[in-house]
Amino acid sequence: MSINISADEGTVPAFIQESWKRCHSKGLQPSTMDKEDMLGAFELAEYHDQYAELLYHSSPILEEVHSSINGLESILLLAAPEGYIIETVGDPAFIRHADNVSLRKGANWLEESKGTNAIGTAIVEKKTVLIHGNQHFHQDNHFLTCAASPIYHPDGHLLGVLNLSSHQQNYHPFSISLVQRVADSIKQALLLSHTQKREKNLYFIYDQYPDPLITLDKEGKVTNINIAASKVIGTLKKPIPNIISRLDPLVLEQKISIKDQEYTVQTLGKNIENQSSVILRLKKQELNDGLTNRYQFTDIISNDPQMNQTISIAKRAATLDISLLITGESGTGKELFAQSIHGVSLRSDKPFIAINCSAIPENLLESELFGYEKGAFTGAKSGGHKGKFEAADGGTLFLDEIGDMPLPAQATLLRVLQERCVTRVGAHDSIPIDVRVIAATNKDLQKEIEAGEFRADLFFRLCGLSLKLPNLRSRKDLLLLAEYILEGLAYKSEHTELTHEANTFILEYSWPGNFRELQNVLGQAAFLADNGPITRDLLEALCPVSSITLEEKANADREPRNFREQETKLIRNALERTNGNISNAAKQLDIGRNTLYRKMKKYGMNFQKVRDS
Repeated sequence: MSINISADEGTVPAFIQESWKRCHSKGLQPSTMDKEDMLGAFELAEYHDQYAELLYHSSPILEEVHSSINGLESILLLAAPEGYIIETVGDPAFIRHADNVSLRKGANWLEESKGTNAIGTAIVEKKTVLIHGNQHFHQDNHFLTCAASPIYHPDGHLLGVLNLSSHQQNYHPFSISLVQRVADSIKQALLLSHTQKREKNLYFIYDQYPDPLITLDKEGKVTNINIAASKVIGTLKKPIPNIISRLDPLVLEQKISIKDQEYTVQTLGKNIENQSSVILRLKKQELNDGLTNRYQFTDIISNDPQMNQTISIAKRAATLDISLLITGESGTGKELFAQSIHGVSLRSDKPFIAINCSAIPENLLESELFGYEKGAFTGAKSGGHKGKFEAADGGTLFLDEIGDMPLPAQATLLRVLQERCVTRVGAHDSIPIDVRVIAATNKDLQKEIEAGEFRADLFFRLCGLSLKLPNLRSRKDLLLLAEYILEGLAYKSEHTELTHEANTFILEYSWPGNFRELQNVLGQAAFLADNGPITRDLLEALCPVSSITLEEKANADREPRNFREQETKLIRNALERTNGNISNAAKQLDIGRNTLYRKMKKYGMNFQKVRDS
C-alpha cells in the first residue's frame, strides 16, 4: 500500500484496512484528492428540502453541542446519505482550515470521492466510526481526527450522518461517544416528532397554507386558526356550536356560514386524543382593491420532478422580498407562478398588478407604468392617471414579456428600481413607491443583451433570483395534466376518455404552445367527441402535425423524454472510445471522474469492465 502510517498495519482496525482496499480498487491515489465534487446552489437547496425534517430536528441540538465544546477548534457536520454535507456548525478558524480540503457545505464525502473518512466510511459500515490522522486514505486529510455516526429514520432507513472533526493533535477518546450520544439525541427527537406527526403536520399546514383555515373539535371549540383566516375574520374566541352534529357524512362539499363568510367543511376524523376535528376552508371570493391574483401554489398541478423542484424554489423565494425573473416558453405558466408567489409573500394582502409589456404600444408604455399628469399629452385624462407602479404600491408588480420592452422604457424602469420612486410623465415631483417586481419573458435575455436589445444593468437588477419553467414536452406528467384539463371541462361527458392511442399521441407530440395548446386541443376534442372517447385521429386533426414528419417528431420528442437513455449512451460511447479509461472518458464528457462513477452507479453500469487509468 502506498499509505505511510506510524503504527503497524496490524494495529489499524480491520474496517479501515477494508476501506483502504476499496479506495485502491476505485483507482484513488493517496496524493490526489477530488475537491471538485460539489453541489451547486440550487442542488444544495434541493437537498435542504429533501432533508428538511432532519435539519429541523438536528440544528438546535448541533448548536447546543457546539456551544458546550466551543474553543476546541472543531466542526460539527451533517451529511445526507448520498455523502453531501448539508449543514456545518463550528469554530470559524477551524472552518477556514477545513475549507482547504473541501470539508464544507455542499461537498461530497463518500469514500469514492474523498477516500477513507468518517462520513463515507460510516455510511459503508452502517455504524459509528473514528478515523484518526493518517488512517485517512488521502494525505491531505491526515491533519484531521474525525468521528461519525449514522442517523436512522424512525422507519429504519438511513437519514443522514453526524460528523465531528478537529485537528489531529486535539484527538480525545470522548469524541466517538459524544458523536454517538448526539446522534441518539437527534434520533429521539425524530421519533418524538413522529409520535405527534398528525398534530404537528396539521399545525404546519395551518401556518403555511395560503387560504384561510379553521379547525374545530367536536364541541365546536376553535382549536386552531391560521394567519390567512385571522386576516379575514379576526380571532375567534367563542365556540361555534353543533358543527359536527350538523355534518352529513355523505355530503362532500358541505357549506357553513360564520361571520357572514361561507366555508367548505372537510372532516378530519379522529385525532390521537380521539376527538373529532374539521377544517373550514373559506370559499374563494372575487378579490377587489386591486388584488388581481387568482391563483395559489395549490392550483399548480404537477407530478414532474423538474417542475416540483421549481415550485419548491419558488415557495422559498416567495418569502424573500427580492426581484424575481421567471423564464420559459409561452404557455408554461409564468403568471401562474407570479401570482402564487405573491399569494404567500409578505405582500399578499396588498395589490398584485400585472402588465404585458408587449401588448402596449411603445409610446404609451411609460405612461402606463409610471402614470402621467393632466395635459402631459394629447388625449390625457383631465385629472391625470396613476401608473401601474403606484397602483401596486406595497404589493407586487408583474412585468410580463419584459424582453419586449423598448430600450428607452428600460432606462426609465432601471432608474425607478434604483431610486424606488416614480415620476409621472409630464411631472417634476417624484413619488416614493414600495413595490416588489416579478418579471417574466420567453426570450433568452443573455442573447438579447449581446444583441444590444436589452440592458445588462437592468437584467441584473431584475434577476435577484431566476426561475426557469420547463416546457410541456419535457415534463413527465402529461397524462396527469390531460386528465386534470378534461375533469375541469363544463361540457365533458362522464364517458369521455382518452384512448390508449390518444395517450400515446399526447406523449409523442411536441406541444409548442405548451399548456395553453394542450388545454385548447383537449377542450375542442372533448366537444367534438360527442360523448365518445377522444381518439388519436381526433387529436391529430386538431394539432398542426403535418408541418413535421413523424420520424422528425419522434426524434425531437424522444431526446428530452429519454434523457436517461441519452446520457447512458453518451457514457458508453465515451468508455468505448477510451477503451474503458475512466479518467479519459470523464475528460471527453467534460465531467469529473467521481461524477462519472456516480452516474455509472446510478445507471447500473458495470465497473469491472472499465479501468481508471
